[in-house]
Amino acid sequence: MNRRSMLKAACAGVAALAAPRRTLAADAQVEVSPSPAGAEISPHIYGHFIEHLGGVIYDGIWVGQDSKIANAGGIRKQFADDMKQLGAPNLRWPGGCFADGYHWRDGIGPAAKRPRTATYWGRQLPPALNGGEPNWFGLHEFMRLCRLTGAAPYLAANLASGSPQEFHDWITYCNAPAGSVSLADERAANGDREPFNVQYWGIGNEVWGCGGNINPGDYMSMYRLFSSQMPPYGQPYLVACGPRGHSPGSDVAWTTALFESMQGGRGRARLSGLSMHFYTDFRPTSVSSGESTPQQWYAVLKEGLRIETAILDNWAVMSKYDPSHRTRFVIDEWGVWYSRSPQIAPGFNLAQVVTLRDAVHTAMHFDIFNRHADKVFMANVAQTINCLHSLFLAHEDRYVRTPVYHIFEMYKPHMGAKLAPAKIQAADLNVAVLNGQATLPGLSASASTRGDLLTVTLTNPSVDAGVTVRVRVAGSMRPSEGRGTVLTHAAMNAANTFDQPDEVKPAPIGITISGDAATVTLPKQSVAALQLRLA
Repeated sequence: MNRRSMLKAACAGVAALAAPRRTLAADAQVEVSPSPAGAEISPHIYGHFIEHLGGVIYDGIWVGQDSKIANAGGIRKQFADDMKQLGAPNLRWPGGCFADGYHWRDGIGPAAKRPRTATYWGRQLPPALNGGEPNWFGLHEFMRLCRLTGAAPYLAANLASGSPQEFHDWITYCNAPAGSVSLADERAANGDREPFNVQYWGIGNEVWGCGGNINPGDYMSMYRLFSSQMPPYGQPYLVACGPRGHSPGSDVAWTTALFESMQGGRGRARLSGLSMHFYTDFRPTSVSSGESTPQQWYAVLKEGLRIETAILDNWAVMSKYDPSHRTRFVIDEWGVWYSRSPQIAPGFNLAQVVTLRDAVHTAMHFDIFNRHADKVFMANVAQTINCLHSLFLAHEDRYVRTPVYHIFEMYKPHMGAKLAPAKIQAADLNVAVLNGQATLPGLSASASTRGDLLTVTLTNPSVDAGVTVRVRVAGSMRPSEGRGTVLTHAAMNAANTFDQPDEVKPAPIGITISGDAATVTLPKQSVAALQLRLA
């Protein structure tokens, strides 16, 4: 059976099946221009971040080898299976702020002999750990998780309390062949003879804040020390600490000063990625993660859309100093951060209820990342489980996928596909937010192609009305058949809980195909993913 026949068979009898019928009147249009020359949407845009914070590691990912909860060498099996199903491209670890108090040697060797360590960030761990880090989940456990999920490891080096030698030794321990140097033999003795082949390395984290409170010039001097005389194992993709993108003015002053400093010395510093953190930060407000009014809904989405401005503003600075664009963005912390949230479990610091609003926010972010595929190489949601903008919540033997998980699943076909530029024609939304009026786009969209399969993702942010969208395919190709899914709910604050795990989940959506276009009606407050076969 060929691919087209398989698609027909899969769609038969399903409401999502589309066949040529009459044209529907459309409220909005998206004109998509497929091209084999389109930029590749890096799979790493759909990346993840896990930190020793609250219930992320302990109780979230690590349950222990003796646990009655199904596990793979101590790692929660359901979590590993779901991440593999999503095709998780990478995992960033051990932080975050935790990284700048973490020493990798504390997390290797027999678990019973590992030291119990105290760091500044230990106070953010579950109470059962008494403020101390037991180091049960260390480097080899992290690499086991990466192997189970298929994710590439992205390690954050300790710049604030570590040293260049500690960093270089870590690279050697991870990547040197057994038998070549003593550190590689030590890795083999600890259970992993084959090199880990870690490619992605961050040098420092938030050095403008918790990672050292230093200025760009001083940081670049330290970056040069850490990145010089690299061990000859692999080709490391080095990530420098960039701006706090959600700061006023997108923090372009940091990026400017960093690149100015980078020009000094002999030769340009090795820099493949520039980290940018962007939180849709509602800590200064009373907005709760588990509640929503229309004003709060639109305020969160409006603030989140500023990430596109941060990308463009900082890219303009980077283009001045790096016109060939050897350095791209690694947005390795992003998501919504609320001031209040109903408690998920005792000691789960920063854990939030994740609602439909966060799912819509996620989709609009992914559309932005996709549209700027030439600028954004990697992004890491903060954080994957039991913290802030999570895909999963877990406590003891209870586990649930949040609405954000479903957005990652719906957008999966974009990973590694070719960007298809999309022109959006839709009326803006003039809405009330927390402190007055605001204007939001009436529709968010992005598109990509893989062979003759066109994926189009669409978001209707309105809490008041549905929108009928005509997706027109420019050029000689025409949509011949297709299917789609939609994620929505009648309630703005709808969430999946341990007791109601499937309250918010995707459903089929009908598509009408006529000539060069496919037409779909999006319900209010919804995200849709369409897959159209072109002929």
